Amino acid sequence: MDQVYFYFAIPLLSFVLTLILVPPLKKLAIRMQLVDQPNWRKVHTNPIPLIGGLTVFLSAGLAMSLSFDLYQNFVENYALLLGSMILLLVGIVDDKMDVSANLKLIVQIALAFFVVNSGVKIESLYGILGIYELAAPVQIILTMVVIVGTVNAFNLMDGIDGLAAGLAILCLSVYSMIAFSISQYFLLSLYVALIGALIGFLRFNLSSSRKIFMGDAGSLALGFIIVVSGIMLIQNSGNLPTQSLALTVVIGALILPVADSLRVYRTRIKMGYSPFRPDKQHFHHLFIQLGIQHKHATLFILLSAVAFLAFSFLSGVYLDVTAVLVGLIAIYVGICAVLILTNQLHEWKNKIKKMENKY
Repeated sequence: MDQVYFYFAIPLLSFVLTLILVPPLKKLAIRMQLVDQPNWRKVHTNPIPLIGGLTVFLSAGLAMSLSFDLYQNFVENYALLLGSMILLLVGIVDDKMDVSANLKLIVQIALAFFVVNSGVKIESLYGILGIYELAAPVQIILTMVVIVGTVNAFNLMDGIDGLAAGLAILCLSVYSMIAFSISQYFLLSLYVALIGALIGFLRFNLSSSRKIFMGDAGSLALGFIIVVSGIMLIQNSGNLPTQSLALTVVIGALILPVADSLRVYRTRIKMGYSPFRPDKQHFHHLFIQLGIQHKHATLFILLSAVAFLAFSFLSGVYLDVTAVLVGLIAIYVGICAVLILTNQLHEWKNKIKKMENKY
């Protein structure tokens, strides 16, 4: 089979498999009480099955079984694949019975070390702040911090319908272009398989009558694949002209969830709370507080993510990595400042209305 057609067949198959697998898995989830119960932080009033992540990875895995030299490539990518499968299982258990945050953190740290031990690591800052090659201990620590931090950051973005899946599709799409340009065909087949499955998932996630959620199983495993394979793409670019572009694009893909988690952690600590305390201060909450519907908020955020990627792609050709990173952070801070100011104006407007009605 011609490879071009092959990479169209994989996402199509994973998409169809998702549509087939969701109904029976949804019934099984309801029977097993693998559902998201409504509470004060959520807008849904009925339990929603948490089988989106499981379905996406089952469908993508089955579609990937058509991949060339599957066993050989599995061996070469064992840390990425095993790590994502372990996080998928941990996420399923967490969705069912709420695993403690400390235990999940320990698992993530162990998997991050497993990845580093396999040879996947950040070996250089590629000129960020004038820093290039890193000492071996710094490589290990930095890589583990980036993996654990990004996995949790992506998990925290799974707060409204379609957001985590939409962000993953954007990230995996630009990753696919990089993988194709540097002949990383196994990663390419993995990306397109996940994209097809995620599109199938969105058909249910965005439905009002057949809704399912991704759950921690999906968001944790997807976050792991996005950050670990992003590091792999940069490493595999070597000294090719694509390395600088791969680096800036990976940064552009990860900047939104990472910057948002850091902003929220900082705000919580400043208020005297634990950085892991649940609240409604995330990027998507800033949109919802304006009275914007969930689907529209998701669309606005995805457009913001496209802007980040476009900026990183275009500016990466002309600017150094430090300038690109500073520019991305400035764009994020600017958007947040506008949203926060607008929310404050809305609050004052509502207070004034209440005072007028009172008198």
